[in-house]
Amino acid sequence: MQYYKRFESRTPYIPVKFSLTRDVFFDVIGVVFIFIGLDYLIWRWNYSINWDIPVISLPLFIAEVLSFIGSILTVINYWGHKDVKKKKFVRFLGEIKDLEEDEEDRPLKIDVFIASYNEELEIVEDTIKDATQLKYPFDDVSIKIHLLDDGRRDGRDPEKENFKELAEKYDINYFVREDNVGFKAGNMNNAYVQTDGDLIVVLDADTRVFPNFLKNTTGYFRNKNLAWVQTPQWFYDIPQGVSLRKCLSKKIPVVGNIIGRLIPKSDKWIVGKNIFGTDPRLFYDIILRRRNAANAGFSCGAGSVQRRDALEKLGIKEREERIQSKLKEASKKGNIDLVSYEQELHKTEPFRPFAHHISEDIFTSILLHNEGWESYQHPDVECKMLSPQTLDDTVKQSKRYAEGTLDIAFSKHNPLFKKGLDWRQKAAYLETIWSYLSPFWLAIFMLYPTYFFFTLQAPLKAFNFDFFLRIVPFLLLNVAIAAIGNWGVSTKRSEQYYMAGIWVKFMAFLNVVFGKKIKFNVTKKSVTKRTNPSFKHIWPHLTWVIVTLIGFSYNIYLVSTNNHPSYSALFANTYWMIFNFYQIIPFIRAGFWKNDYDVKTANC
Repeated sequence: MQYYKRFESRTPYIPVKFSLTRDVFFDVIGVVFIFIGLDYLIWRWNYSINWDIPVISLPLFIAEVLSFIGSILTVINYWGHKDVKKKKFVRFLGEIKDLEEDEEDRPLKIDVFIASYNEELEIVEDTIKDATQLKYPFDDVSIKIHLLDDGRRDGRDPEKENFKELAEKYDINYFVREDNVGFKAGNMNNAYVQTDGDLIVVLDADTRVFPNFLKNTTGYFRNKNLAWVQTPQWFYDIPQGVSLRKCLSKKIPVVGNIIGRLIPKSDKWIVGKNIFGTDPRLFYDIILRRRNAANAGFSCGAGSVQRRDALEKLGIKEREERIQSKLKEASKKGNIDLVSYEQELHKTEPFRPFAHHISEDIFTSILLHNEGWESYQHPDVECKMLSPQTLDDTVKQSKRYAEGTLDIAFSKHNPLFKKGLDWRQKAAYLETIWSYLSPFWLAIFMLYPTYFFFTLQAPLKAFNFDFFLRIVPFLLLNVAIAAIGNWGVSTKRSEQYYMAGIWVKFMAFLNVVFGKKIKFNVTKKSVTKRTNPSFKHIWPHLTWVIVTLIGFSYNIYLVSTNNHPSYSALFANTYWMIFNFYQIIPFIRAGFWKNDYDVKTANC
């Protein structure tokens, strides 16, 4: 039995209710934060940089500036909200598009794409079962389910499970191709040209839709300029954690229970919750929903509904651009019949409505937004999915997201240079790109306390009253805008993994810059019992912690011998170190995590 079966009774979260009062409060605090931040940085430049060691002090100042830019982008993208009232589901094509003069109205056609590559048959079968239970109030609306098998498990290899037979079992269509060109996008494009649904539901192999998925999403397409609706991806198998008392009782039988009883409220302290930092609620329930106000939320693929017309027009344009590019190259070579060559290209050049890219979802979103199409992030959870179950799988997934986004940033398709995007859309896409550049300032924030502990050189002239007078309000306001903007959603684990992910993002950056071929790593859906710690992912963090503690111990020795040169600097850097440890330690713990799904004694 698959591990996730024991979580079937879990119910999704209720979306945050935005309010005008809280929005106004956030806007005011956001503006104040920007002015306070600017004042702090101006003061830092004029009065606090230690010009005796500019090689050390200037990078820290630059890191603060870069981090502040990210905060400004957050304020911009959290500015207001635009939840659209849910509209009645659609029956006829004419309700979602303007019909041509000679085009007769007809009932809607809906295709459901289930993209699969290497997942276990039982996982895909559960997805198919739930898709066949989709409810729609009109019998004349065609709903066709298609299994898109990119693993060629059609019976040709007796050692592989037969997915063609699985499709036949549930009377759904089965598509297979002979290569994996374009990864998931190529898989969907192969199915696209063999289907004709007006709306296309995109599901991953583990995306199990709820019965009312279509009833709750098709109505939005009454807006005839809407290209897609994205629903939240809810991971229902994320570890929920256990109380500290139960954890101690498990780790240290008998004695642990006694210790737990001695610790106040140990039965209410939850440990081991969302250990891999994979809960996407903050992203879907806050970040993407906020971007509705700027028509800037991007599609994330699984759990989305796409308009065929929008994809069709995009595919035609993209195909023509490729043809013209090849003609231009051919004309430079000479000795070629361009007319015949163009006719040949129109016959052979593939049609790609879903853009071929490692991050096909955000890439296609950028192109559609650039053409003037609109998007919408639906607030309610309409499906459930499986999360990465090991740190290795989590890192692979994060690295793919980082490499895909950075690859777009360093290409001609960088959204900042798209003429069809307005400034708020560009700011939204820039915020996403900016988050993957964070290692360049987060690493400095992490390493500076360590540097100080060994050299006793402070990047500031002095950690004096003027410094704390400015830094404290700045930091408090930074916390305030995060708390108000993300009201109702826990951000602790997301913030921790944001900092802990610097090594993964940095390696992704190097891979993109040096042109290393990016791999499309499919997130593993099954669970493999881990026996050894994942040192290959946590060794940089462990090394940093050990070295920092050695340096801190050296400072304690200096204090004990009354030889420390600056107690204020030691205090500031000690606090800084503790905060950094708080952010990093959960990632290190995840490297030692064992997959234990005993509900009564869950891993802690």
